[in-house]
Amino acid sequence: MTPEGWPGWVDRQAEQRLRDALRSGHLSHAYLLSGPKGTGKSELARAFAQAVCCTNPDSDDRSRSCGECRACRNVAHGVHPDVERFDLASQALLADKPGRGENLTIDTVRRLRAAASLLPLESSRRLLIVDDAETLQEPAQQALLKTLEEPPRTVTLLVIADEPEALLDTVRSRCQHIVVRPVSLSLVEEAVRELSVDPVLAEEIARLSRGCAAWAIAAARDKKLLQTRREERDSAISWIGAQRYERMVTAFRLGDQFAKRRAVVFGIVQAVVQILREEMIGEATGRTRDEVSGSLFGEETTSPLALSVAVRASLQCLVDLDSNVRPRLALEAMVLAWPNPGIRPT
Repeated sequence: MTPEGWPGWVDRQAEQRLRDALRSGHLSHAYLLSGPKGTGKSELARAFAQAVCCTNPDSDDRSRSCGECRACRNVAHGVHPDVERFDLASQALLADKPGRGENLTIDTVRRLRAAASLLPLESSRRLLIVDDAETLQEPAQQALLKTLEEPPRTVTLLVIADEPEALLDTVRSRCQHIVVRPVSLSLVEEAVRELSVDPVLAEEIARLSRGCAAWAIAAARDKKLLQTRREERDSAISWIGAQRYERMVTAFRLGDQFAKRRAVVFGIVQAVVQILREEMIGEATGRTRDEVSGSLFGEETTSPLALSVAVRASLQCLVDLDSNVRPRLALEAMVLAWPNPGIRPT
């Protein structure tokens, strides 16, 4: 965390857009922060809220919070009266039945609308943060839309979604959309090293992060997260390095498991994309592959063009899986586009 309250490892363009709004003094009634899980969207929302509520901001730059006043500390600890968060975790705490739940419900949006009707107690504005927004059911989105269409003058909504396409067009169009992109692996590694992590482990975590620094920081503290990502990469390496028949068998198996293990299948395919991309860059630049992955295509080289085709097919597979294309067909089409191990395409 930088002295001015903003994470030092997030997408700079996304951060700059929020800070420019604060400097201008003209805040939108709603912002949509979207991007892959673990890119730091929630951290940006917290830093934004801290800057809004800070009672001792930098006189030359309103986007810089002091980080020391009571308001800043309360925002950081999640107890500021003018900053409320609505997500699956808070919904589970208020639910009549135990369990986290998979969707934000209309009842949660009704609580948000009630909160939006209140006047600020300590700050000039109320900040309502809606995380896990991609899980909003359509009736809940319609209820949220009413607040977005007629927002109170003293309220700003920060809607956070990993998959903005899951939101209605009308919801997206009524927000200032800010895409939070992954960052360089060197920046991720630097963020992890600041936690006093062993340099070798920090490098591995950065490689596994896919450019998502918030995930990397969490994985440095949670061995289960790290182990899951290691297993995804190992599964992807085995899948790509297998012979054609074994690749198809794996595609069929994962396709059959998709309904019950959606997150697992997505994780493995995302690892496939990363590994094939590393192969493509390595072949294009003449660099050898890292020792962790080993050789996936035998002693023969594979052309960057063939690998780029494989990368595009794997990215398309992610889109297809998210678009309810039959999982088997999506995974089969991806596998058929991969170069054969040990064979140089003509």
